[in-house]
Amino acid sequence: MELEDRIDLINIAKKEKRKIAMYLVEDEESAQFRYRVCNVMEVLDDHDSSWQAVYFLNSEIDEVKKHLGDIDLLIILRQSAKDNKLLKIIDLVKQEGKKVLFDLDDLIFDFRDLALVMRSTKSVNIFYWALYISGVRRIAKRVDGFLVTNDFLGKKIKRSFSKPYKVISNSLNKRQVRVFNDKKKAHDGFVIGYFSGSPTHTKDFRVAESGIIKFLNNHEDAKILVVGFLGLSESMGSKLKEGKIELLKPVKYLKMQTLFEEVDVNIAPLVINDFTNCKSDLKFFEAAAAETTTIASPSYAFKKAISDGENGFLAKPNEWYDKLEYLYNNPKENQKIAKKAREYALKHYYGEEFLKEVEKAYEAFI
Repeated sequence: MELEDRIDLINIAKKEKRKIAMYLVEDEESAQFRYRVCNVMEVLDDHDSSWQAVYFLNSEIDEVKKHLGDIDLLIILRQSAKDNKLLKIIDLVKQEGKKVLFDLDDLIFDFRDLALVMRSTKSVNIFYWALYISGVRRIAKRVDGFLVTNDFLGKKIKRSFSKPYKVISNSLNKRQVRVFNDKKKAHDGFVIGYFSGSPTHTKDFRVAESGIIKFLNNHEDAKILVVGFLGLSESMGSKLKEGKIELLKPVKYLKMQTLFEEVDVNIAPLVINDFTNCKSDLKFFEAAAAETTTIASPSYAFKKAISDGENGFLAKPNEWYDKLEYLYNNPKENQKIAKKAREYALKHYYGEEFLKEVEKAYEAFI
């Protein structure tokens, strides 16, 4: 969105006497920007809310200063303070008597969790993460509260900074929902889908790997579609040579939404720890929007969203084979579960219920 259009949003909101939440972001390309800002702006606009959300880039800081008196909330989208410019803006907003919030979606703010962050992200650069966390903490110490993706993360933040938080879930947007046309795409065989957002998930995949290999060995018509990043073990490498694995490079999110339709089951294995418990359940609700069943590890967010056997499945490390086998042998039950998953996703991550969550979070801080 052009800068002039965003300024117009502020001017229109002022005339209509709507409250304004201004997001300050580093760039417009990150997944966080889509989930945490764009989808929020969309649901507020679509439902004629009393709130208007708008964003500015860090590089537009001079324009931001012109509108600090117009806003009700300033929200810093996940970032690390590289200099004092951001901190000065926070101070200016607070001088106006307005509240400043920090939107965080990951466990990246406490030195006590540094070793876990490094293991979970496969990064051995302790200096990078120490500097990054230090910059996050500089912001966190100045703000009035936090917006987070789930209560597990919120409680970790409250432990670190003794400040309030509210949950705004990650969500679906209209384009994702409209990709699905009430009819699954037909395909041969039984396809497991694994959608990996980054190379850091290789260790997570190992949680389910033995069950998946056993399943592939036992069913000639079964294969796995891997979209994104995955370091293949020797066992998985042999399955690739056998043609049981299809590898696709990372794709844009709407293309990924169409790929969810082309699999019989979506899998979301995780090593369960504080880092993964802070993660959202987006791999569940994005697959659900395509009417695809998910089997997931029982992280905090997945346990909250998935009722095992009703709108999806939760699997401990030794349960992956049995859950896959059940869906393979019960295709009609799979369809019924997938329909319930879509109904759940559209109710909780889209539309009026999501709108209420956003508005409630904003109102709590003013």
